[in-house]
Amino acid sequence: MGLRKGQKELVEDYRSGYCAVPAIPGGGKTFCLSLWAAEIIEKEIQKPGKILIVTYMNTAVSNFKQRISKELQKKGINSTKDYFVSTIHGLCLQIIKEKPDLLLIDEEFSIIDDLNKVNLIKLAINEWKKNNSEWFKYYVNTKNVSTARVNDFYKRWNDKISNIVLSVISDFKARGIKPDDVFKMGKNLSKYSILKMVASVYEIYDRHIKIRNYIDFDDMLFSAKKLLIEDETLLDLYRKKYTFVCEDEAQDSNYIQSEILKLLANGNLLRVGDSNQAICGSFSNSDFKLFKDFCIEDNTIVYNITQSSRNSREIIGLANYFVKYVRNNHPVIECRDSLLAQFIEPVSKDDEMKNPVTLNYGLSTGFFNSWNDEANKIASLVKKMIKKYPEKTIAILVPSSWKIKKIIEILEEKSVKYEELSNTSDEKNKSLRVLGKVIDFISFPEKSQKFAEMIQESFEYLFKEKFDNKDTKDEKAEKKFMMEKNMLINFLSNFPVEDLLYPIGGEINKKSIDREIIELGLWDEFHEKFDIIRDILEFPITIPEKLILYISEKLNFGKEERAIAQKVAGEIPHMMTDPNWRLIDLAIELLNRKNIFNYFAGIVWELKGYEPKPGLVSVSTYHKAKGLEWDTVFLTGLSNQDFPVKLSDRFMGEYWFLKEEFKNPQAIAKYELEKIISDIDIKIEKDSIKESKLEVISEKARLLYVGITRAKEYLYMSGYKEYEGKRNEVNYSEYLREIKLFTDKERSKWKI
Repeated sequence: MGLRKGQKELVEDYRSGYCAVPAIPGGGKTFCLSLWAAEIIEKEIQKPGKILIVTYMNTAVSNFKQRISKELQKKGINSTKDYFVSTIHGLCLQIIKEKPDLLLIDEEFSIIDDLNKVNLIKLAINEWKKNNSEWFKYYVNTKNVSTARVNDFYKRWNDKISNIVLSVISDFKARGIKPDDVFKMGKNLSKYSILKMVASVYEIYDRHIKIRNYIDFDDMLFSAKKLLIEDETLLDLYRKKYTFVCEDEAQDSNYIQSEILKLLANGNLLRVGDSNQAICGSFSNSDFKLFKDFCIEDNTIVYNITQSSRNSREIIGLANYFVKYVRNNHPVIECRDSLLAQFIEPVSKDDEMKNPVTLNYGLSTGFFNSWNDEANKIASLVKKMIKKYPEKTIAILVPSSWKIKKIIEILEEKSVKYEELSNTSDEKNKSLRVLGKVIDFISFPEKSQKFAEMIQESFEYLFKEKFDNKDTKDEKAEKKFMMEKNMLINFLSNFPVEDLLYPIGGEINKKSIDREIIELGLWDEFHEKFDIIRDILEFPITIPEKLILYISEKLNFGKEERAIAQKVAGEIPHMMTDPNWRLIDLAIELLNRKNIFNYFAGIVWELKGYEPKPGLVSVSTYHKAKGLEWDTVFLTGLSNQDFPVKLSDRFMGEYWFLKEEFKNPQAIAKYELEKIISDIDIKIEKDSIKESKLEVISEKARLLYVGITRAKEYLYMSGYKEYEGKRNEVNYSEYLREIKLFTDKERSKWKI
């Protein structure tokens, strides 16, 4: 593939200094950066150091390594010693391990995972509440409210407080602020300041995390920066090690990450990103202004990548129209700079990879009277689309996790095959559930129900060869396969457990087998699977960590699934330190949707990467879809709740059960923090809430832009309204109305 505008200049011209590469969606930034790295290495410009590429996702690390290696092999270079690709946290961990003693960190420290972090935060909150119950209750609206309702409000506040505390502590750590600093700097804050409340919990959380010898991701960044600043020898070592520092997805960087990379770069810093795809600010402390400001610095060379072959011209037209609408006509003037004037251009006619062309106009909109109606209609349309275009990839993008559940429920009712893109998705955690069901049965082998549940959960593993070899394209073969599958599941699930555990003469009596099973030639398979189950049952349960590995071996787990099983086995000795621990406790943990292994399982599947498959609908949040693409995309939930446009719209971050002045506690804490840092007397009660709304509106505009640009050929956008006239009324997003005006106009003049 030839180089396009911006790509060519980067690969051929950039050799030193500060360089920014703003790249539109589908612009091939990974391809381009990999070509540049290979070019630099071939000409030995990086000598005597290396090229460092920092990104934020494990999948991106794997992708970059493969791309650069491939380009170097084309040039006859097989070495990997001239470049290093890492996540920002992986890099910081490497720096900390150089001299943990200088940070007063034990060499045996562990990285706390998300689940344990949340659990420790909840523990700290409960500890704080014991001595501060009045403080906790102060924020809740109790005026003219019944006792039962007040108790419900307290429960809701208790459910939400941990996310707020986590977010604000992350802001503290990004700025290097300790709990004591808040109390010293915030003397003028009110008695019931949200910031003081978080600082009090932070103090307890910090104590618990140190007792357990943990550090979290925010600690890693702050500690790495501290080491580099305070130890000139270490900083000099890293500057010599890396001649070039490259940052991918620079729009998602935060202040401390940006500072670390500038320190390491020593003048040669290449940052690639798209400010219009900055969508992580609402759940991290990233700041898309950092990359935007970097692009306009006097000493920054800028190469704009503006051409893309991903989308059809119709979808490109909508994406560019949306950018213009936001910049020129957005109802809230302060939000008109949410998107930069960065427009997508189709590739030239002689480009090797041309823009997709559709047989008919590919943009449609839908308006519904409830989320339930919308979800049902989308599922029906998807089913028709699969039948009409079996070779196409399809995705349904949903604003939030709870809405995904409804979509999945309806897809299952309509027998539509799907894959959920989530760390807690059923597909990704299937091996954990299988292990859980097997352990559950082993704990109670005499219970037929446990046996039936195990068979149903592990069927695909027991009959792996049968599943792998089935012909899914032949409808007749598919029906025969499903009939045999259901027959086996039904038979095995209802088989007397005692006949399995205590067969007469050591063999299962063939007379007890359904004649139909024998006639279909399934007896041998059936008998073989019972032998596997019996082998697992006979394995000594006194060494459960080896039992887990034995189960994964007998059920023919794949490479990724075996890695997850090894993680489970590795955690068992820690669990067994509890004198009350039993084997069934492991089953309970494995079968918990939010179990302690989800985070690790997510990383394992992330490293494998994701490739959309025709006939298998991808179901994802808008956020998870970033970086991916499908032939057809359904953008759902375009309501004023999930995609607010006006300041009067509903906002998910506002808690109606709190007093008016505290209804957006996260925003208040943020601006209280700004107040104590800058020592400016700002009006917290008013400005913080408005500023928070402006940020949400801006980020949601970028999120919708990301959704639009995921589609290659067909794009269906829909929203709903419900609860008209009630406190929780939801209406269509203004964006959906505006998009409909555009699509109606374009459809009327469309020609192939």
